[in-house]
Formats: sequence, structure tokens, C-alpha cells
Amino acid sequence: MNKKTTVILIAFMMVLTACSPTAGEQGPTGEQGPAGEAGPAGEVSQEAIDAAVEAALAEREAEEGGTLVIYSGRKESLVADVIAEFSATSGIEVEVRYAKSAALAGTLELEGAISPADVFFSQDPVSLGVVAKAGLFDRLPADVLDNVPSWAVDSNGYWVGTSGRSRSLVVDTRDVMDSELPGDIYGLADEKFRNRLGLAPTNSSFIAMVACMIESDGEEKVLEWLTAINGLGYGEYPKNSPQVAAAAAGELDIGMINHYYTLRVLAEDAGAPIKNVYLDGGCGAMVMPAGVGILSSSQNKSAAMAFIDFLHSQSAQETFTNTVYEFPLVAGIQPNALLPDINSLNSPSNLNWSALALWQEKAVELIAQAGF
Repeated sequence: MNKKTTVILIAFMMVLTACSPTAGEQGPTGEQGPAGEAGPAGEVSQEAIDAAVEAALAEREAEEGGTLVIYSGRKESLVADVIAEFSATSGIEVEVRYAKSAALAGTLELEGAISPADVFFSQDPVSLGVVAKAGLFDRLPADVLDNVPSWAVDSNGYWVGTSGRSRSLVVDTRDVMDSELPGDIYGLADEKFRNRLGLAPTNSSFIAMVACMIESDGEEKVLEWLTAINGLGYGEYPKNSPQVAAAAAGELDIGMINHYYTLRVLAEDAGAPIKNVYLDGGCGAMVMPAGVGILSSSQNKSAAMAFIDFLHSQSAQETFTNTVYEFPLVAGIQPNALLPDINSLNSPSNLNWSALALWQEKAVELIAQAGF
């Protein structure tokens, strides 16, 4: 039984209380309703009402140890093992709904206080910011926020990072020379890259990058860049991993992706003719945290907090870096050898994730306006 059902049940019983004949009053059949007993028409005694309320509240309390519902914008292939380990070690049953982070953020906005979700586990900070802006998250304790660097938390404490992911270019090393690559993302809008680029315009990380560009450089410049990229001709992909596969197969010269997709291929085939190129600053080089927040409407907050604590555990952090090839955020965890030093990446400093969340809708609008 959920919170809404419990409230309705209690309200219904209050109505019964008001309508039931008390001692000395006439029931509907004209018979006396003795104190503490139901009259012949089926009136409900106060003792029965009290017992029903107590049972409903007991059931409500029991839900605190029930199934943890996670809305995950992180792909099942990337996080299912971590979630399964959490469930196995904690004994907490878990139900996961997988979808794109931006879509889940929209769903949570629509569901509001009646959402069944306890936790939102997002691929990107912009989607987390949308949910925070809607007032749907609880603030997290300071000791949880302090587990990770300050750049990887919400400025108001509504969500916390779990691992780091950098924007990068995947390049086919057979066809792309380092000398022809630009220093920043705007340099891709060049005639020499005609019919050589790939991107995933509906991917939440690409949208987050565009939101960053709007925040940094303004709508006009970003729309001009998007329109120029479209005009050059490009390969459109539904997500990041097909771009990496296409580059490895010689079908794509340059793709705009998150770094770890390339590293997953190289971990299996070190001789694959691809590599990551990390741009020298700007939003095309930004390092974004994947992160998690607890819904204010959650009926299982103790389990939700246990899940966040587990995501910051040594076991989970090592899985993120050694299996998913992301940057660990908790101090003391050794990054995978394939990863560059996170401090060497020239990500924009002092990114305001809350501000980027305000630009998400505009980013989607400009991407569509440019013809993608």
C-alpha cells in the first residue's frame, strides 16, 4: 500500500466514524447502537476503526524496509552488476526502471509527489538538476556530499556524484592526423571535416554539452555551430557506442562521445585503430559526474541512503573504474590504467550544474532548430 492509499483509507475511516451511531443514538433500523458495538445495519465501532488505522500505519512503516525503486538513466549494461551487488550484500530488494536520463527526469516531473521512485541514478548532472529545480529531491547529509570533490555535487546538496565521465572525440587513427584536430569543439565546424563527423543529438550527454555551451557562449554562437555541423554532413547515431564501433570499422573518422566507450573497446582489443582525443578546454572537454539523488516522496529513504553509501564504497568505485572505465570520485581509489589523469583534463572550471539544468530545454530546442 502506498502513501496515497493509506491517506485515503484513513480519511474513509474518519467518515465512518462520523457516520456511525454512538451509544444511545438510533441506527438506521431504529435500534439502539450500544457503545463499542456495531448496530444491525453494519455500523463500525471505534475499536474496529482504531484497529484498522493501527494496521494501516504498521503497514506504512513496514514499507520502509520494502523494495527500493531506482530510476536509472545509467544503462543496464554499465550498472546492473553494481546494483545487483548492492542488493546481495544489503539484503534490500531492488526494482530498476531503465531509460534515458532526460526522459526519466521528465517522468519524475510529471509524477511529482506520487512517483514510485525512491532514487534517481542519472548519467548526467543536467538531468539531476532538472529534478532538483522541480523541488523533488531531499537534501543529502554533508558527510555524503563530502565523499567526492566539490565539483561533483549539487551546489544546494540535492544530489551527489558517483563517478566521472569526460567528453572526448573518438578518432579513426588510420584516417585522422593529430595535426588536423581542433583545440576546442567549435573547431569541428570546418570544411575539412565535411562528411567525417558523427554525433548522437538525442543523447543526454550531448545535450548536456550543448547546455554547457549555451551557458558559456550564448545561444547565437551555439546555434551557429550546430547549424554549421549539420551543413557539413554528419553521421547520426542513437548513442555513443555505435560511433566507436563505426570508427573502429573505418566507417567514421571522428565521433563526439563520452570517453569510456572507446576504452571499453581498447580493453578488449588493444590493437583497435581508434583512440580518444581530449580537447584542450571548453565544453567539449568537460568532465561530468554521473550522480544520484533521493526523491522527497520516497517511502524507503533508509534503503535509498544505503544505496548511495554503497555507490561510494570501494567495491562500487573499483567497478566503475575497472569495468566501466570511468573516473572514480572517492579518494583513495586507484583509477584504471587506461584512464588519463583527471587533473590533466582541461575541463571548464566552476561549472554550475544548476545553471546548466536551466538550459537543457533550450539545448534541445536549438538542436532541433539546427535541423538535427
